[in-house]
Amino acid sequence: MKTANFSFALCLSVVIMLFTKCTRSEQDLSVTKEVSVLKSGVTISAVNLSNLIAYKNSDHQISAGYYRTWRDSATASGNLPSMRWLPDSLDMVMVFPDYTPPANAYWNTLKTNYVPYLHKRGTKVIITLGDLNSATTTSGQDSIGYSSWAKSIYDKWVGEYNLDGIDIDIESSPSGATLTKFVAATKALSKYFGPKSGTGKTFVYDTNQNPTNFFIQTASRYNYVFLQAYGRSTTNLTTVSGLYAPYINMKQFLPGFSFYEENGYPGNYWNDVRYPQNGTGRAYDYARWQPATGKKGGIFSYAIERDAPLTSSNDNTLRAPNFRVTKDLIKIMNP
Repeated sequence: MKTANFSFALCLSVVIMLFTKCTRSEQDLSVTKEVSVLKSGVTISAVNLSNLIAYKNSDHQISAGYYRTWRDSATASGNLPSMRWLPDSLDMVMVFPDYTPPANAYWNTLKTNYVPYLHKRGTKVIITLGDLNSATTTSGQDSIGYSSWAKSIYDKWVGEYNLDGIDIDIESSPSGATLTKFVAATKALSKYFGPKSGTGKTFVYDTNQNPTNFFIQTASRYNYVFLQAYGRSTTNLTTVSGLYAPYINMKQFLPGFSFYEENGYPGNYWNDVRYPQNGTGRAYDYARWQPATGKKGGIFSYAIERDAPLTSSNDNTLRAPNFRVTKDLIKIMNP
């Protein structure tokens, strides 16, 4: 990773002032004002933009967030968030595309509006592919078939949408024929994404598992390991990161938490963030936590557009995000 050629502390200070100035107030905003901000856009001076990019390229703990496409304002009437509202200091946004069919207006907005806007700020845009089952059910189940499948993913998400990488979500421990197919599919993808590809495109392994046989066979193919640590303790993070340590550098390891999803209580409820927002909670513990064998790569969140001033821990109202928690955690990790 390229290092900034001036004081990191000064650079981060400028970035903090930048996204404090360029994002909306952390108080509740009216829908009218939010729509006005979306339409008018946000301008950044050349100097501030240069400082922002230098920060993104510096050696720091990164911040990433999974953005639920079905709640974007371009996807359906009545939705509030826009990807243009994301904090400028966010390093990586993961496009989480459930309930958003190919013909939905979101995809053209992503390609023509959001991606150029985010790239200008040095924010990487990553597509979440889900698991690898599509590789085992499409094309030929051989090296030629997997190669064709992987190239089609690259051509679509990099060639057409100009995205910065992919994320695979592995929440099982494949075995037998499935394991063989998953390994072959991952190797095919790694020709286009990840540290072995030479393309500069990112490959993220996203999981809620300890290292599996599948991961051990493919560990060198990934840039990052994202651990879905929703509802866990920092003691558990230390234990699990220790299990991953033989296979990756801890700078590749990012624990993740979840914001409260509307209607998630009680079945999908982790209580990782305390509401009303008060600067405490498991997410803050994760930001301060470090592995036993080195510094972590950063932290990620799920449902980042729910980083909003909820009134309680199970507030189901769709509210405009203020990104207070995201910005707090960035400051904690990079003081």
